[in-house]
Amino acid sequence: MNATGGWERLAPKLAVTNRRVAALESEPERRNSFVSYTVERDSAYADLDGQRLLMMSGYSYLGLGGDERVVAAAKAALDLYGSGNHGVRALAGTIPLHEELEAEVASFADREASMVFSSGYAANVGTVGGLVGAGDTVFIDKYDHASIVDGCRLSGATVTRFRHNDVDHLDRRLAAASPDGVRLVIVDSVYSMDGDIAPLPELRKVCDEHNALLMVDEAHALGVIGATGRGIEEHFDHRVKADIKLGTLSKGIPSMGGWVTGPAELIGHLRYAARPFLFSAALAPAQAAAALESLRILQREPERVTHIQRESARLRALVNAQGLRTQDSVTAVLPLIAGSDEKAYDLATTCRRNGVIGIPVVTPAVPNDLARLRIAVTARHTPEDIDFAADAFIKSARECGIIPA
Repeated sequence: MNATGGWERLAPKLAVTNRRVAALESEPERRNSFVSYTVERDSAYADLDGQRLLMMSGYSYLGLGGDERVVAAAKAALDLYGSGNHGVRALAGTIPLHEELEAEVASFADREASMVFSSGYAANVGTVGGLVGAGDTVFIDKYDHASIVDGCRLSGATVTRFRHNDVDHLDRRLAAASPDGVRLVIVDSVYSMDGDIAPLPELRKVCDEHNALLMVDEAHALGVIGATGRGIEEHFDHRVKADIKLGTLSKGIPSMGGWVTGPAELIGHLRYAARPFLFSAALAPAQAAAALESLRILQREPERVTHIQRESARLRALVNAQGLRTQDSVTAVLPLIAGSDEKAYDLATTCRRNGVIGIPVVTPAVPNDLARLRIAVTARHTPEDIDFAADAFIKSARECGIIPA
């Protein structure tokens, strides 16, 4: 087949994507994806083409991205180690900062050991692939993150889905599955598009009854839930534990990378069995240093977590009182339901005109007719910011006909 013929076969797939984006972003002012913002280091605001807007869809929950202590730690690592490493971790790529960060993560998570990946996506894909394969069965929540889904598919294990946060359905799935091989249940601690929390005690009970391991992804839980931001186990008063915990270093912790924690024997195995860890470049020195310093600040300043929890509850109450739906959110993640994909883009575009950035999330990332703005409250948002955002969301929703005028 010549090159032209190959492109002709690919063309329909490319056209579908281009038509969909063009329909949603039919005018320049409706562009809401891949927009380049200049974020202010000392506030929750960002610049877009000379306009100062309140950012309400960022992931930096703890507000540490521009913290002078974090920046200084990253600069010091650059000065000492340079901009990169000498290879993968198993060969010449490990530096003392990696080991220091892994020890801090393990201690923070109350586990024996941990290891850090170059991304949270790699942490999920690598951990799942290192734990299960052909002859094993993985049970995943319908709303689990794409990195979990992809890791399961790539592993070669049998994949069984259960309804979102439905422990009874999981119980039936486990009972009906093959008793052979490893049985692994995977959930998000906090679901990134809905802001609700996995029912850890009930999940633990069902997993124990069926001899299944339980793995939780703390990506949107670290720094967000629990009295001091330690995640889902602290949220449930440490009554039960997951077998395996993992997460990211690019949300509450404002760096890059991912992590997994568990028994030392497990981590020793994953160092050789998790392919994205074994065959990817080591986490860059500046990123490792920024993550380490941020984690230490979180432990010294738990009031950041208290602020996030208080202000997110207040924002949810303000918009709910005017008829805006936020699903089952109980965390810093608030979905503002618009309905159709087009309505979500209408709402995002109108919010921007009213001074607030709210990023639309549409199908297939969310179910039909549940397109939304994915809002996140951070430690950078002042009470005045929250009041301003609530007013802008309510005003914009009225202008778009989402709630009555």
